[in-house]
Amino acid sequence: MPSVNRTQPQAIITLSSPIRAGIIAALPMEGRCLTKQYLPPQGDAQLPESLYLQLSGIGPDHAYRAAEMLLSAGAKALVSWGVAGGLAPQLAPGTLLLPKQVQKINGETYYPDSQWRQRIINYLNYKLPFSGDTLCHTETVIASVAEKERLYHQTQCVAVDMESAAVAKAATDAKVPFIIIRAIADPAGISLPITALKALNTEGQLQRLSLLISLLKNPKDIIALWQLAKHSRAACTSLRTVVTHVGPALLAP
Repeated sequence: MPSVNRTQPQAIITLSSPIRAGIIAALPMEGRCLTKQYLPPQGDAQLPESLYLQLSGIGPDHAYRAAEMLLSAGAKALVSWGVAGGLAPQLAPGTLLLPKQVQKINGETYYPDSQWRQRIINYLNYKLPFSGDTLCHTETVIASVAEKERLYHQTQCVAVDMESAAVAKAATDAKVPFIIIRAIADPAGISLPITALKALNTEGQLQRLSLLISLLKNPKDIIALWQLAKHSRAACTSLRTVVTHVGPALLAP
């Protein structure tokens, strides 16, 4: 069945073959690390080896909804895929994250499938620098260096994102395995510029007018945006390296 792209996730996915693993990514940038197909915000794509990619938009509610949709379509496993923010100062941009667990601020913890995770680590054979330490899940963007430092000392988590625990909960509730594959896009030592925070809405759509107005008010953000773009490219390079060396077959258990 050909891929169907949408601007809003639908309640039902109809496929001619079962989904071995559903992959949830928040943004088109993250999805493009898996496929060259056109991906609008909250679009989707059918991938080789019976994988299915769904762009969720930013945040746990969007991610959980996308995960439930894939599970309803018959997905036998879930993957949280994309970029993350660094909390541990030693993690450079592009560092691959294959965490042993994802933890919410309230202590709620989920554990990716250990055998599936180890197979990917073995197949990569240290072709990329990676961390297997705990990923922190938050409900809001952690933007400043001070916030990252505070969260690191509070949780001892090495990185943070806003979707993985939601995907993990959906998988755990459905009693299917899940795994988290992410890469550092904004390291602990840099703050996300205000302009970057205003450039995208929660669906992942670029708000051009808001971006322009914010840049006029904060012209110094141009340098920060360039730096963030550079780091994001490093993260995407690492994710593409996973696809190249692991292949789609191992992105499912």
